[in-house]
Amino acid sequence: MSKTYIILLFSVFILFFSCKKNSSDSILGLDVQPEIDLLGVTVCDTSSLFMYTQKVDYVKSYNDQYKFLGSTIDPVFGRTDASIYTNLSISNNLTNLNFGINPVLDSAEILIRWMGQSIGDTSTLLTYDVYVVNEIIKATSSTHNNFTNTTLTRALTPVSHIKAKYKVRGNGLYLVLPLDHSMAQYILQTNGNLVNNTAFLSANKGFYITTENSNLLSPSEGAIRRFDLDDALSGANFYYHDGGSVSSKGQSFQFTFKGTDAARFNTINHNYIIGASSNLFDQLNGETQKGETNVYLNCFGGTRTRITLPYLNNFTDSQNVSINRAELIIKVDESLYNSMYGYPASLALLSDSLGSGREELVYDQIETTDFIKYNGNYDAVNKQYVFNIARQVQKIITNKIKNYGFYLVNAQPSRAYVIRRDDRLNGVVFGGTKNATYKPVFKITYIKYPFDK
Repeated sequence: MSKTYIILLFSVFILFFSCKKNSSDSILGLDVQPEIDLLGVTVCDTSSLFMYTQKVDYVKSYNDQYKFLGSTIDPVFGRTDASIYTNLSISNNLTNLNFGINPVLDSAEILIRWMGQSIGDTSTLLTYDVYVVNEIIKATSSTHNNFTNTTLTRALTPVSHIKAKYKVRGNGLYLVLPLDHSMAQYILQTNGNLVNNTAFLSANKGFYITTENSNLLSPSEGAIRRFDLDDALSGANFYYHDGGSVSSKGQSFQFTFKGTDAARFNTINHNYIIGASSNLFDQLNGETQKGETNVYLNCFGGTRTRITLPYLNNFTDSQNVSINRAELIIKVDESLYNSMYGYPASLALLSDSLGSGREELVYDQIETTDFIKYNGNYDAVNKQYVFNIARQVQKIITNKIKNYGFYLVNAQPSRAYVIRRDDRLNGVVFGGTKNATYKPVFKITYIKYPFDK
C-alpha cells in the first residue's frame, strides 16, 4: 500500500469521525430536504477550506446619479482615489438658449450634493481639480474602473484647482468648485453652441473631477464621499449681467448633471504600495499562502477572495447524502480594521465558472427568491457573514456540476445587483484559515441514507 494512499485514507477517516450526529439541532429553514424526513441528522464543521485575496483589475461603472469622489489612505488597503467623469446639459432641454446681446460673467461654480456617507477622515482638506475632457462622454455606454484614470483624454491644465470646503445651500451640504472665468464666459457668449443639447455637448464635452493630486501623508488621512449628481441644485451655476445696461440686475442659469444626455461614471485607482498592509500586498503579488492569516475585500470591487472547498465529494464515498444546510461562516477581524470605516451591509458568494476565473451565480441564488436562507448579510452581533449554499453543494456531491471553487465579493447578493461593485464604499478584513481568533468555518448539515440498489 503506497504512502499517498495511506494519507488519503487517513484524511477521509478524520473528516467523517470529526463530524457529529445530532438529531436535536434546529432544522428550521433547511433548504433541500423536507423537514418531515430529517431523521439522523449529522453536522460536520471541520471540512477543509482554503482562501486568499485576489486583485480585480476591471470593474464596470454605471451611469446613474450616485457617484463617489475623494482620496484616502486606508490603514489596511492603502491609497484609493475616486474620480468622476461627467458632462453638463442645458436644463430642461431648452433650445436656442440666449443670454442677451452682451452677457458678462460675474462668476461660475460647480455644486455637487454630498449625501453624508463617507469613508476616512472628512476633516482633511483635499485638493479638487476639474479638467475639461477632449472626447464626448457617451451616456449610453459604460466605462470600466481600470485603475489608470486614462479612460478619456483631457486637458493638461485644470479649469478649477482648489482646496475646497463644503457649504450649505438650501437644505443640503454641497461641494463648491469655482470654474475658470474665461471658459465660462465663452459658454455664455457662444450662441451657436446653445441651439440645443447636441450642439452644446459637441462643444463642451464634459469634465474630469478628481482629488488625485491631494498630498496625503499618513494612514487614515483623506476621505471618499458619496454624491448625488441628480440633486436639484447639483450642476453648474452661471451668474451674469447685461454688459450694455447700467441698471442690469444680476441673473443666473443652471446647467445640470442630469437629463437624457447625462453621463456620470466613476474611475477608481487603488494603490496598494502606499500605506497598504504588507500581508495584502504580498497576496496580490502571488503569495497566496498568506491568506491563511487574513483575507481582504476592498471597496469598489478592488479585490475578491478566492475560496476552495476541495473535499466535498468525500461525503458520498460510501453512501448517498442529502444536504440540508451548507454554511460558510466568515468572521470579521476587527483587530485589523476598525468600525470607523464601517462594514458592507451584505456580501455575495459566487462560484467559479468552469475554472475560468469568471464569476457565476450559485444555485442557491438561481433557484429561489428567498435570500434569507442564502443570507450574506452582516451579522453585527457575531461580527460575521454567513452563506448557505446547500443547493450548490448538493449538485457538486451528486456530480451534476463540477467543484471549481468560489469567490467572495463585495456586492449585494441578489441576482439583479450582484454584478455591481462600483457602489460599494466600505471594505472588510476577515480571518484566514489559520487565524486562531477569526477562523472561518464551513459547516454542513446532512442526512445519510443507503444506496438505492
